[in-house]
Amino acid sequence: MPDEVLDEAILGNLLETVGGDRTFLAELVEAYLGDSPGLLEAMRAGLRADDRTALRRAAHTLKSTSASLGATAFAALCREVETNALEAEPAWLDEHITAVAGAYEPVATALNERLGGATA
Repeated sequence: MPDEVLDEAILGNLLETVGGDRTFLAELVEAYLGDSPGLLEAMRAGLRADDRTALRRAAHTLKSTSASLGATAFAALCREVETNALEAEPAWLDEHITAVAGAYEPVATALNERLGGATA
């Protein structure tokens, strides 16, 4: 259920920050939805290449943008990967990156449900 995925107060504050412009907010969400799959892949690629800095950077970016859109639980999963990227065992990172990837779809669905009609 979207209410469990998105913090409505954060979305409301963001809408207020952009002057109530729902079209602009929808554009921000579109950019997030367009960028997020690449960031998930960058996390996986960083793990495969043992480039922990790249993995950490991608997790940080995904965490920050997700939190700003109210996906706080998802952002917390990203933060776990970011925090542990440099020191964790590869198997731990693989498991957690898989969890992040699995948790992304409900976030994308909830954002689309909330703002799908924002430009109408």
